[in-house]
Amino acid sequence: MTARLDSLELLQREEIVAPPLPRACTDRSFELPPVLHVTTGILFLGFVTVLCAAFATAELLVPYGVFVALIVAFFTVPGLWARMKPEESRTRALSWYEFREKGIDTATGRTGAGEATVLVLTLPVLILCWAIAVATIAAVVR
Repeated sequence: MTARLDSLELLQREEIVAPPLPRACTDRSFELPPVLHVTTGILFLGFVTVLCAAFATAELLVPYGVFVALIVAFFTVPGLWARMKPEESRTRALSWYEFREKGIDTATGRTGAGEATVLVLTLPVLILCWAIAVATIAAVVR
C-alpha cells in the first residue's frame, strides 16, 4: 500500500530541497591547446594505419575506411564544437605558449604543461604501441 506524504512532514525530514542551479556548458575547450587534440587524433589514425599495413587484405578495406571515417568524425566534431559561439564561452583554448607558461588546473591541482601532455597522450601512445606490437608479432609468426 502507498500512503500520501504531507509536504510539511517532508520539509521537517529535510527531504525537500531546492532544485540545483541550471547548468549550461559554456566551457567547451577544456583549456588544452588544439595541438594536443590534433596529436591525439593523429596517434589514433596511426593505430589504424599500422594495423592496415600489417593486415592488408581486400576484405578489410571497408572496415579500415569506416575506422578512419569515425576517427576523423570523432575528432572533427569536438573541434568544431569548441569553436561554436566563442563569445559565449567562459574560457578559450590556451595557445601553446600560454599552456607551457601556465599549465592547467585539474581536479588534483595545478598541472604543468609537460605533465598535462603526458596525461593526455599516454593512452593514445599506448594504443599505437599495442598496434605496433601486434603487427610485429604477426610479421614474426608469418
